[in-house]
Amino acid sequence: MSVLPTQKTKKKTDNPKNLILFGLPKAGKTTSVSKLPNSLIIDLENGSDYLDDCFVVKAENYKELWKVARALSPTWKGKENPSYEGQSYDFIILDTVTALEEMANAYAIKLYQDTPMGKNFDGDNILNLPSGAGYYYLRIAVQKMIEWFDNTAPNIILLGHVKDKNLTEGGTELNVKTLDLGGKLSSILSANSDGIGYLYRDVETGSLMANFGDMNSVLCGCRVPHLAGKTVELAERVLKDNGDYDIVTHWDRIYPSLKNEQAS
Repeated sequence: MSVLPTQKTKKKTDNPKNLILFGLPKAGKTTSVSKLPNSLIIDLENGSDYLDDCFVVKAENYKELWKVARALSPTWKGKENPSYEGQSYDFIILDTVTALEEMANAYAIKLYQDTPMGKNFDGDNILNLPSGAGYYYLRIAVQKMIEWFDNTAPNIILLGHVKDKNLTEGGTELNVKTLDLGGKLSSILSANSDGIGYLYRDVETGSLMANFGDMNSVLCGCRVPHLAGKTVELAERVLKDNGDYDIVTHWDRIYPSLKNEQAS
């Protein structure tokens, strides 16, 4: 049987299946994702109490997060999962991956203690390991915790905070905005995603904008053609008759399938 293709591949989707969105705290990240249809927000920062009319579950440590992942998975390690609760979602949102990294310390310690060299480790901070070895276990812990949610929904979104980072390019020092994670973790997660977008407020309109590579001062981008190198208006404020504002989102600009579903 031939293992080489005989026909050219066709694209299977326009949706970024694994998406990272990061921005300043209180920029409107959580409010905006709460407008996604049939979505579950996994709140890791206890910041969802003000949300209305959406699905939310809270997790304060890696064991609680693991239980959530089990409840979403019909199978676990190739076997039928008795913890599966039968509820499915189109979008799973981890809010935030920045908080997930902090939560991962305890899990990283467990992973290290499960190794021959770490079986006697009794510290409370994995980063105290000599020669920076703790960063490796922290990265592995974060990646495993995210992988728990593989195949639990068609689309996974990681929300994160922003930090400034100094880079040197061609002998010139640059200050850029990037995902707020330690060490190499930001680069690793970004490489594994279909897109990474920087969320910010437009000064004049107050609209929430999603930048996928339209600014040289931000480390972001997308492999999905309709988003690559572009900035889209994700949410806008619409004035109501009583003087208040409604938040109107345009997620179909990121996920074209939502437009198709609305049309049908």
